[in-house]
Parts: sequence; structure tokens; C-alpha cells
Amino acid sequence: PTQGPGQPLRTATACRMRSSVAVLAIAGLAGTSAFAPGPGMQLRGSPLAANLCGDSSRCSIRMVAEDGHSGRRETLQGLVAGGLAAVLGASTPAHADLPQGRSVPLGARERGRGPEGVNKPELLPEGDKVNIIDLEKFLSKGQVKKIDAKLAKLEQDTGFKFRVLCQRYPQTPGLAIKDYWGLDDKSIVMIVDRGTSKSGMANILNFNVGAGVDLTLPPVFFTRLRNFFGTAFYVKDNGEDVAIENAIEAIVGCLRNDGFCTDVPQDMKDMRNKKGLF
Repeated sequence: PTQGPGQPLRTATACRMRSSVAVLAIAGLAGTSAFAPGPGMQLRGSPLAANLCGDSSRCSIRMVAEDGHSGRRETLQGLVAGGLAAVLGASTPAHADLPQGRSVPLGARERGRGPEGVNKPELLPEGDKVNIIDLEKFLSKGQVKKIDAKLAKLEQDTGFKFRVLCQRYPQTPGLAIKDYWGLDDKSIVMIVDRGTSKSGMANILNFNVGAGVDLTLPPVFFTRLRNFFGTAFYVKDNGEDVAIENAIEAIVGCLRNDGFCTDVPQDMKDMRNKKGLF
């Protein structure tokens, strides 16, 4: 390429830099050091803010990212870290000296996202195990009974373990639900929490999802679902109970469907201001 006097030749350098990044990314994909299996991701954006699955041989629970841009940035960081480990032949695990279950360091933004997790088994219900725990009384007793039966039938028919926790952090069982519900790779936990935002604009829905659910319901499905049913506008128009019921109905319907759901079914979107389907 042509250039004027005193103008540095940037094209070759830029090409070499891009090639280096590509090599690192490919090396990261080829190696496993940057994404070494752990006891599950520990993300701090959830009201639970904790790893719900402690045995990596049985399950790998992840938190659906609330910020797609942040997720892509962390993925790129992981690829580069993996490439460096593969190229330099690092002898120590990529996740050494990092928070349990993570393969890349927490970014400053993620560190400040939310409070630490809690473990309060005393808040678990007594008696027979239930599939929905409503500590905030968002739902009537009749609604809770119907949802509990629906989730039990779903697990019996499909093997998917779908559970619901309605809480107000820090009044939550937190980590205690892991053993209470026996969470595994085919588990979904929907967490309903108004949050502590003074503006009242917080999204009330969060999800912890097992890796075995991805082939039926990928992460983008849960992101779109929470951004439809969990928003302050939807809750204001319909109430928490309808938001919870319709979110559950959308998930159950997709899990029973042999297809691949990536978005909220259109018929449910058309019911935006109508009573729940239960």
C-alpha cells in the first residue's frame, strides 16, 4: 500500500495482530484449559448468587446472562486465555487461584453486580418436598397447588426438573435448595425476586439452568423470556402472579414440544394483557 512521508505502515502490523488473535482463539477452542470443567459457574448477578451444583460429574449449572455484551466479552477473554495457555504450554490449571468453578477472572463489572450468596436451610418448607417455594406470597394457595402439580407431571413425563423459588433477598434458602431439590444437568430453577431497586424497575425473573437443557431451550430463550414476562411494565399491567404463571407455561410448553424454542411462543405474546393460562 502507498503512504505519505512520515506515515507509518500500519497494514502489515494490523494484519499480524489480527492473525495472532485468530491463532489464540483457535488454540483456545482446541484446548480445554481455558474452559476447564468446574462445579458450575458462579455468577453474581443472581439473587442466589451462588453455584447450585457442587459435583461437576453430575451437573453444570449456569446463570443466564443478563447482559449479552458482557457475556461475549468474557467469552473472548476465555478464548484468548486458552490460546495463551496452549501456545505457552502453561503447566498450571487455567482456573487456579480463581473463584471456584471459573476459568477466567471476574471482571470489575461482574464483581460489583450483586451481593454474595446465602445458605439458610431454615427457610425451606417443612413436610413433603414441593416444587415451588413462595416465600413472598406472590401466588394464592390454589395457584401454588396447580403449579406444583404441573411441574411434577412435567418431570414425570420428560425428565426435566423445573422448580420455582419466590424470594426477597436476603430472605432466601439460597444454596440450601441444591440438596433440597437435588438439582442436576436437566434442572431449571426460576427465581422470582422484586429486587432492592428503589425505582421499582428491576426485572423480577432470573434463571439457573443445567447444561442438559441447552438442546431444547438455549440461553437466548431464557433471556428473551425474562425480558418479556419479567419487566416492570409487564408486572405493572398484569401482576406478579400472572407474570409467574405465564413464564412457567411458556417454559413447560417448550419442554413438552419436540421443537427447539428460542423465543416466547407468539400466542403467549398475544396474551400480553390477559389472565394467566392456568
